[in-house]
Amino acid sequence: MELDLRAVVWLLWKPILERKPQRQQERKIRRGPLRDPAYRAWIRTLPCTICGSVWKVEAAHTGCDGGMSMKPSDYSCIPLCRNCHTAGRGAYRHIGKFAFERTYGINLEKLVSTLNFSWISEHRGGEPACRP
Repeated sequence: MELDLRAVVWLLWKPILERKPQRQQERKIRRGPLRDPAYRAWIRTLPCTICGSVWKVEAAHTGCDGGMSMKPSDYSCIPLCRNCHTAGRGAYRHIGKFAFERTYGINLEKLVSTLNFSWISEHRGGEPACRP
């Protein structure tokens, strides 16, 4: 029985040659708007901005900093009950941001900045989220 040297070498080296180079695990850098589950949980503890209800309050994203098919930053959330957010006739999701502001006479940008300031003062001891 003859052994073909090439066949033996191929059988020994095949697993090594077919092995894919191992990548070093890269740290994934999150792209897109900021996410903060603790902030959203805090928003859900507040009463609804429109009707004052405390039943089924949701964190409604109101910002414009999201991309295509991407929610805006969690720091643009306001507390809205399910009826004012998605289920009711004049719900935020149905009529849109500008009509919602006009209908209920609120300025979402000022409301969001007030909520952000309250969050910072309560949970970070008055220190800003990032220092210059």
